[in-house]
Amino acid sequence: MKTRLLPDTDLARITTLPVKLQEKALRQIRDGRPPFSYQPMRSALHDILNVQPAMFSKVSATPWNKIEALLKNTCRSADELKANLRTASALYEFANAANIYGRRHDFYPIQMGPGHRITFWFSMVISFHGLPLVPFVDPRRSKSLTREARRFAFSMMHERIRAAEPDFADVRFGIFQFKDEGDEAQQAVLHTDEGLDLLSMEEMERMVSQTYELWQEICSEREAETRRKATGTSGPLI
Repeated sequence: MKTRLLPDTDLARITTLPVKLQEKALRQIRDGRPPFSYQPMRSALHDILNVQPAMFSKVSATPWNKIEALLKNTCRSADELKANLRTASALYEFANAANIYGRRHDFYPIQMGPGHRITFWFSMVISFHGLPLVPFVDPRRSKSLTREARRFAFSMMHERIRAAEPDFADVRFGIFQFKDEGDEAQQAVLHTDEGLDLLSMEEMERMVSQTYELWQEICSEREAETRRKATGTSGPLI
């Protein structure tokens, strides 16, 4: 049986938990399904954060009505549109208030175990308070990145970007998250890696390996249960 890959945000959140809590969280993923996707918002990030193909000079921000129209065209349900508009609007307001702009830059995924290519960043470098920053956006209202999960993500960012590319040795990292301001509004909050004691690659490889071993066992339980139901048996013959 081929074990499906965990979403990067879930991997960071779960692999930093004690084993017993990992098992519970992994079973929730196995048995659940997200109600909608934030991919429409992610697809509009370059417009939301005023990112251009090359940073020759600062340019005007994309008008909000164009971003709103894009989301309306790409969201597949009313709930998905509401969630994506709420998050995109909060991030757009943050970017305008902080005078954020940036340029496109492709950072390739980092290989972590067989078949798992992790990306805790987007193809951009933005200017935040006049300094370069590579961002990641965690739009979830529940099961979002905890402090330890952010540390894991920042550690991945460090290994892939600072440690691997000398031109970015001094770049900062940031993770945008969101807090509710009523049913219709959110506020964007930027967490940075400043002052964090980052994990080593060896520590992260060990953590990810342990989590995927648990994940494989839990997925195998479901596979075994499916086979039992298909054959009409309730367990092994004695």
